Amino acid sequence: MTTTKKWDRRAIKDELLRQNKTLTGIARDKGLNESACRQGIIGASRKGAEAIAEALGVPFRDMFPDAYTLGRHDEGNTTSKKTARDSAKTPRGIDSARSLA
Repeated sequence: MTTTKKWDRRAIKDELLRQNKTLTGIARDKGLNESACRQGIIGASRKGAEAIAEALGVPFRDMFPDAYTLGRHDEGNTTSKKTARDSAKTPRGIDSARSLA
């Protein structure tokens, strides 16, 4: 029977130390803000968390199984832009009831 390793903050930091990597260095390598991986380790930045998992060679869902819920970013369609027909706003027409006085 295979057991998966529990990745808590301490285990992640220990593995980073073992591989001679830093959270700031990982963020810089991915072009993210320097604090993104520090935020990712506490559940505040998904991009930072994804960068950590990739840098350590661990699947994202194995490292952070509960920290980030499945959402639209786990699917193929990641756009939040709606089409014109899906918009709640409709273009305003000219109010013909007003009189010109």
